[in-house]
Amino acid sequence: MVDDARRRCLGTNRDGSPCSAVARPDRDWCVWHDVALAEQRTAWRQAGGQNKSNRARAKKLAAGLGATELDALLAAALNGVLTGRLTPGQGQAAASLARAMVAVREYTAVEDVDRRLAALERLA
Repeated sequence: MVDDARRRCLGTNRDGSPCSAVARPDRDWCVWHDVALAEQRTAWRQAGGQNKSNRARAKKLAAGLGATELDALLAAALNGVLTGRLTPGQGQAAASLARAMVAVREYTAVEDVDRRLAALERLA
């Protein structure tokens, strides 16, 4: 008798081979083959894509840097290029990242205004 916790999924992979994942408790399929979870899988994929976007990564990195810190880092990068400690390419990369951070902040500010406006419209 096969232990219920070790039952294999009855689904098949794209190449036709049997799925090797463990079936969900009281089900015959794993989370990837269970038809009942189709909508949930779509939500997981969408959330995963949003959380891995360049905007989301930049937002996480920029969270700890204020305008003063960003200015100081750019000034240090410029000084590094001018003194030869950094290559012009490294300076360009720093400037590109700073532009991305500013764009993320502007986008986040617009999102915040949109959220607030929608809340006010609901109240009105």
